[in-house]
Amino acid sequence: VKILLYGTAILILISGTDDAMVDLIYWVRRLMGHRPHMRLNKKLKDEIISLPEQPIAIMVPAWQEWAVIHRMVELAASSFVDDITRDYKHVHKVVTRDPGPTTKADCLNNVIQFITRFEQEQGIQFSIIGYHDAEDVIHPLELKVFNYFIPKYDLLQLPVFPLPRAHYRLIANHYMDEFGEAHCKDMVVREALTGNIPSAGVGTAFSRKAIGTLEALNHHQVFDTRSLTEDYQIGFRLHAEGLKEHFALLALPRNGFPYISVREYFPAGVKQAVRQKSRWIVGIVFQGWRSLGWSRKLRLSYILMRDRKAVVTNPTNLAGYFIVINILFMELYTGLDDNAWWFPSLIPYDSWLWDLLYINGFFLLNRVVQRLYFTGHLYGWGHGFLSIPRMIIANIVNFMAYFRALRQVKAAKRTGNEVAWDKTDHEFPELSQPPGHSQDS
Repeated sequence: VKILLYGTAILILISGTDDAMVDLIYWVRRLMGHRPHMRLNKKLKDEIISLPEQPIAIMVPAWQEWAVIHRMVELAASSFVDDITRDYKHVHKVVTRDPGPTTKADCLNNVIQFITRFEQEQGIQFSIIGYHDAEDVIHPLELKVFNYFIPKYDLLQLPVFPLPRAHYRLIANHYMDEFGEAHCKDMVVREALTGNIPSAGVGTAFSRKAIGTLEALNHHQVFDTRSLTEDYQIGFRLHAEGLKEHFALLALPRNGFPYISVREYFPAGVKQAVRQKSRWIVGIVFQGWRSLGWSRKLRLSYILMRDRKAVVTNPTNLAGYFIVINILFMELYTGLDDNAWWFPSLIPYDSWLWDLLYINGFFLLNRVVQRLYFTGHLYGWGHGFLSIPRMIIANIVNFMAYFRALRQVKAAKRTGNEVAWDKTDHEFPELSQPPGHSQDS
């Protein structure tokens, strides 16, 4: 236990220093007057709405999404187009060339091939191509935002903020805490440091230049069907080719949810959450490491390290919990029984480890404050304070997902096959309009 304690404390120090650096950059920039978002005031809104509209195609991969796809399209269409017809004439069905099981990347590649044929048949060209998942709730101004930023940027990413569930749904709601901090702070710092923005897999728009570049890089296939996180790698490939990327954090007037964003429900069960997160870990950490490697640019390599450090931090968190439980057990055992066996102190009073633990305690407090602030900012201070116990839930889910991902990677290496793509079952909320947005927002 003593050896584990020393090793764990050092790893937590390294990870905590990394997180604190991102926090420091974010808040120093705020103090220097750099706004993390654009405020959608009346002038900017009028400018966005009045711009000539470019043709936009939105792709929705929907393999085994019969439970949500109709309601998603119905809500999105009625939000974007007032005179939509009953048959939704602008919605087209695309059937993949090969029968399932399939992957999201394969679905998207088939849709892009259909778009190309459709353009040739109709004599048009879509200037912007975006994508969503079938469970997404789309903001009414989303396409206007795409139209505003492209082609100034070749990849545009909107923030993704999970829909809240009942306060006791700890598994589902821990996604709010993670995405809230990541998309309010981490992505802002990432863009400021590197100009690189990974696609989140939803709420992403591409210029035709970006689509053409990706096709040229991947044998006429935009999305890599071998990757479990086909969206994540795209941002790096476009950035390496010199294309411009942007994370569009647009703040709304204070009459609803703070930002133009993609909203959706995330898994509420342990099994579903572990499956989803293990897919992310395989794709980002293991497959991303293999296919992207490291960058010659120090800042970009630092970002890659942050993306991949889950391979160390997840088992480190598990070790930390084991040590705490072990110490509590020993204290309880010796406190209840005067004749109990005396255990020697894990940490001598004059050890340098005490200084390390105090520093780590400060880093832990910083993490709690950051998580509380960003969750409270988005969802109210009730959820903000609940994000503190949900940090434990998140750590448990994350290291369960890590071990599942590790087993999958080892099995794939043993058999010589790629890790199979795990399908996540989705839910769509009962809504007549996007949550947190009034019709005039």
